Amino acid sequence: MDDLIRYFSTEDFMPHGHCYLWEPVLLWLHVGSDTLIALAYFTIPLTLIYFVRRRKDLQFNWIFVCFAVFILACGTSHVMEVWTVWHPAYWLSGAIKAITALASIPTAILLVKLIPFALALPSPSALSASNEQLRLEIEDRIRIESMLSQKNLELSALNDELKAFSYSVSHDLRAPLRSMDGFSLALLEDYDQQLDASGKDALQRIRNASQRMGQLIDDLLRLSDVGRVELKLANLDLSALCTGIAAELTAEHPKRQLEWVIEPGMHMHGDKALLRIVLQNLIENAWKFTAKVAKPVIRIGSTAQPGGGVYFVADNGAGFDMRNAPKLFGAFQRLHHTADFPGTGIGLALVNRIIQRHGGRIWPEAEVGHGATFYFSTKEVEHGTAS
Repeated sequence: MDDLIRYFSTEDFMPHGHCYLWEPVLLWLHVGSDTLIALAYFTIPLTLIYFVRRRKDLQFNWIFVCFAVFILACGTSHVMEVWTVWHPAYWLSGAIKAITALASIPTAILLVKLIPFALALPSPSALSASNEQLRLEIEDRIRIESMLSQKNLELSALNDELKAFSYSVSHDLRAPLRSMDGFSLALLEDYDQQLDASGKDALQRIRNASQRMGQLIDDLLRLSDVGRVELKLANLDLSALCTGIAAELTAEHPKRQLEWVIEPGMHMHGDKALLRIVLQNLIENAWKFTAKVAKPVIRIGSTAQPGGGVYFVADNGAGFDMRNAPKLFGAFQRLHHTADFPGTGIGLALVNRIIQRHGGRIWPEAEVGHGATFYFSTKEVEHGTAS
């Protein structure tokens, strides 16, 4: 304790003023200068601390705190220079200078390490160029959004026109077709005795053509509507849907002998109404193209593939040449003559569009005389038990 008291004692030393010979001008020159320096040193840390507190987003705010501690210690050392003019507390003055030295060394080291990071900060000119680039990008985006908005308006107008056209097709074209079919039927029924075989055949051809045209109109309207209808996604029991369609076909054609093999437990995530159209078309195609087979078989199931489940509808019917496969999914594309297998050529185009709307794809495998298999998948699949 005595040694500690001795460190702060002023009895063994002379005040610093003796070095100035107590010359008033010289003494007050040093006192005034040290006082002003101390005041400046005390003001700078307060300013730095205020700046750091207001700008909390600064990346290197710790260096400002180091500067504040170092400068505060420097200011205190100048205060001691004033104090030792009259009070020779040189041990205390030396201790404060030692503290200042300890604060200055790490501050200098940290500053050297900080320089590369500080140099990496963008200059005002670089920031200005970046801001200008950002402004140009914003202007481009605004222009593009304006163009997209205009295109959306145009698409909306086109959709309205398409709806009007669909309404016109649905009503204006159906009326004359119904008249052709109705009057032809009336002639067949009311003038059965007056018409010879050739006349009856001609009227029946008119009826068949008008009915086929009506079916084409229905299929075209369905194909048009698929692209506009909003998807209502849900978890579907695919096996139950297929079983229901198979039961309907069997009930409509009770004399037809056909073996059904439907995998149980298949599930899928999608729009129930649209996926029913997919299954209806694929299963009815399999039903149609197995009509001339002695022992027809239709298999409906699933298979594991990379990326999710894949479902298929397979038959042992007429099949087709795989070289013609690219034509299958286009509207009005047929690989068989209408007299052999009736149809409009719209069904697979409709199926393909529905599968695409579900983010999936459909593809066939076939061989002439050995049947065909149509595989399809969607993006979101919940796959149940597979055989």
